Amino acid sequence: MNARNILVAVTLGFFLVLLSLFFIGVPWSSELHEVPLFSPVGSAIANEQFGAYAITLILIALLLSSAMIGGVYLAKREEKP
Repeated sequence: MNARNILVAVTLGFFLVLLSLFFIGVPWSSELHEVPLFSPVGSAIANEQFGAYAITLILIALLLSSAMIGGVYLAKREEKP
């Protein structure tokens, strides 16, 4: 192992410990909460997503789909010698 690999391993270990400490320090609720997914007459997550944010949701879906297709294209592209 060279010095760069050791430095990367130590840095990643430090960030893993730091992230673990953040998760331990959060006061997680132990109660069960019901999240309304769909409600015909109220505010629920699905109502908000497909009602008020329909155009935004469609644009995000198109962006992610095109990014996935572009990633597959770049991965399958053969390099010229």
